[in-house]
Amino acid sequence: EVLPSVTIIAPAYNEEENIESALRSLKNLNYPPELLNILVVDDGSTDRTAEIAESVRVAMAAETVEAGESAPEAMISGAAKTGNITVIKKKNGGKATAINLGIKMATGEIIAIVDADSYPESDALLKMVPYFKDIEVAAVTSSILVRDPKNLLQKLQEIEYLMIAWGRKLMDYLDSVYVTSGPLSLYRISVLKEVGGFDENVLTEDIEIAWRLQRKGCAIRMALPAKAYTMAPGSFKKWWNQRLRWCIGGIQTVNLYRYAFFRGRYGIFGLFIVPFFSISIFLSLLGLSMSVYLVSIRLLNFLEFSYYAWLAGINPLRYYSLTLLPNVFTVLGLIVFLFSLAYLVTGLKTMGKDFTGIRDFFEMLIYLTLYFLVFPIILVQSFWRLIAYKKQKW
Repeated sequence: EVLPSVTIIAPAYNEEENIESALRSLKNLNYPPELLNILVVDDGSTDRTAEIAESVRVAMAAETVEAGESAPEAMISGAAKTGNITVIKKKNGGKATAINLGIKMATGEIIAIVDADSYPESDALLKMVPYFKDIEVAAVTSSILVRDPKNLLQKLQEIEYLMIAWGRKLMDYLDSVYVTSGPLSLYRISVLKEVGGFDENVLTEDIEIAWRLQRKGCAIRMALPAKAYTMAPGSFKKWWNQRLRWCIGGIQTVNLYRYAFFRGRYGIFGLFIVPFFSISIFLSLLGLSMSVYLVSIRLLNFLEFSYYAWLAGINPLRYYSLTLLPNVFTVLGLIVFLFSLAYLVTGLKTMGKDFTGIRDFFEMLIYLTLYFLVFPIILVQSFWRLIAYKKQKW
């Protein structure tokens, strides 16, 4: 019945290509202007991010004045149609430091964290704030989707993001939302200040803060109809670096809260969230180890056969059989694949995405095979980075 005041914090680092369009999308949010404030926190960018953000702020204020919606003072204060816009510059310290600075300057009852390359739908806030009517709710996250996917890698990420959103809603039914995504999540400011803000030493601050809130016994909700679109990496190198950061941050978070593993006194957090995340990491590494072992055995057998065949003057390729005989691993792999395919199709249909063409089916096959096979390798590199380099940066 009564909408809360909202402060949007947009941390930005070298986002000169996206910051203007991102701020324009925030201007189009359907929310009472007097209840909305926007803080752009430039985390020591080495490009023109802060300069462009400031020019956009002034331009928006001018547009507001021309529309007759505000006094001339808007040119100075930065008042725009969506509320007050402030651009803050700071030394580079990481995303969490930028968010924490924004929290200190925030005036709203609700904090909205929006990445500088994210684009919320105009009704996203209105679909999320009603959850805070429940005083137990400390945070609400949204459906994060890929904006304008073009190449195959981005289309695979489109499938991935759709499935993440659906899976997170399933977790919501179990009171187990374990991440409040950076592109658009809302927090009750009083609770954020009570827990000390975001952890500045973890790469995935959106995972760690969700775990800390869960550890405290707070509720986190998933507003599936609230959508925000993000720019997915278009090159393999950028995608790899992004996932490497995600994995490192996830491992850091598991390490921080390892004490709660299967501890009943921590409720659903200790009995499900921490074990679920930890076991997922273990199974990924186990699957990679088994795959490497099976391929290695097969390769060694072939090399041994080829060596003795060569000594005997026989062409090894003529007599070596490549037939794959069914075994327990083959059967289990087939069962897992079929269940994964059914889960994928169900999830995509639930999210309103129809994959009916041959090309769509081809993309799904790549997603379930090659795309997923890379993740355990990234996980191994993440462990190595954590061991080799103590300090990780955003």
